[in-house]
Amino acid sequence: MSQPSLRLISGLPYLKERLAEVYAAGRSGDADQFAAGFAEDGFMRMVADSRLVPEAGPFRGRAAIAKGVRQWCNRYEYVDGLVVDVIADFDIAVTRRHLTLRCTATGSVADFDMADFIRFENGQIVEFSTFIDTASLAVLSGRI
Repeated sequence: MSQPSLRLISGLPYLKERLAEVYAAGRSGDADQFAAGFAEDGFMRMVADSRLVPEAGPFRGRAAIAKGVRQWCNRYEYVDGLVVDVIADFDIAVTRRHLTLRCTATGSVADFDMADFIRFENGQIVEFSTFIDTASLAVLSGRI
């Protein structure tokens, strides 16, 4: 006997669509469009040692988030990226991504796995926390 199919609850496709828009803006370096996916007082951080990855934030509010994305894009260029998994439930999502980044300062290229934990309210991101191998990122950027 086959397993029953899982039906998407209305609203989940919308969250996934919003995430796709935010990730596309990040890949293209469009900081303002990336920040537009957040609530006005949204919060974004990369869980990292700020001594190794000063671009990690935290950032609160759209203007600060856009500024942080610009800093990130000045330091790192997206070579390739793939959203591997998205698990979403009403107002929260967890994603796993694979990225290939180039450091603009060193020209070095490396692959990274990332996990993002995102909380939504009224279709806008209110909290976005991302995890990446920060030691490898610091090596890529020539900081260690």
